[in-house]
Amino acid sequence: MKPRALLNNLAEADLRLLRVFIAIAESGGLAAAELRLNISRSVISRHLKALESRLGVRLCERGRAGFALTEEGATVLAAARRLLAQIDAFRTEIGELHEGLRGELNLAVFDKFVTNPGCRLPQAIAAFDAVAPSVRINLHVAHSGEIEPGLLDGRFQLGIQPMHRASDSFDAVWLFGEPMQLYCATSHPLVAGGHAPDDADIRASRLVGLGYHSPNMETFWRLGLQPTARAFDQEATVALILSGGYVGFLPAHYAQRFVADGALCCIGASVFHYHCDWHAFVPRNPAPSRLARRFLEILCACHDAGNAGDGSPHFARPPEGS
Repeated sequence: MKPRALLNNLAEADLRLLRVFIAIAESGGLAAAELRLNISRSVISRHLKALESRLGVRLCERGRAGFALTEEGATVLAAARRLLAQIDAFRTEIGELHEGLRGELNLAVFDKFVTNPGCRLPQAIAAFDAVAPSVRINLHVAHSGEIEPGLLDGRFQLGIQPMHRASDSFDAVWLFGEPMQLYCATSHPLVAGGHAPDDADIRASRLVGLGYHSPNMETFWRLGLQPTARAFDQEATVALILSGGYVGFLPAHYAQRFVADGALCCIGASVFHYHCDWHAFVPRNPAPSRLARRFLEILCACHDAGNAGDGSPHFARPPEGS
């Protein structure tokens, strides 16, 4: 590879590539980094190749013999850690120069949260607006495959989503829970004519499952359900269920209006269900901004969660597999 001078033209894209490389190195390979970053191995591989091309050196050996940093890779890893730490420190120091809260706050929230009776996000936004009227809030709705990478690359400053695995990349605070039940359309053969389906009938039915790592995915494999269709948000899930050809899990609060209208019915409630615990997530590196820290404090206060006794959030790390 022909050497290139990275620091002569350092862009935000380079910083994102360096963060991905750090995750690969600290995870011990691309497969482990896939879980940590929650992006596909092929995308991680492209990022790694792009960084190697940018720097003009081979950073690691990967293949059947296993993963190992090259000598150049170890040097880049140490330098990248120093560089990102210095950038984070600079951002923090500049933010503290302002007495008031200003700028933009980018929040990312998982799908279908407004109708959850435990969710107090609107109240938290109102309280934050009262103390930081000059801050512009940008609220994004996304799934975990977008939220977690967005937190790591700086697109989002705080994420709210169901916890599906512990990660060393994030600190998390529990906010509220959400029961999930299995539903089918009232026109589905399982329940047509008032039939009460048994567990075997349900397992033999076509299932729509979320197409990314989540409590939904963990549950349908654990219960022996075979997905034959994939959805990437709850709106897509309910559309497939309403077609009459699929069963699928939905938040009970979200499905309630469809049940009341006679369009959906809950099936196999004693067996086919699970529970989601929603958490607020902030990245460990880069460290949360002043705006994110203040919003998190207000968010926790509104949910009466994560209170450390001094007004600051208490980060609880769930055990692996929770």
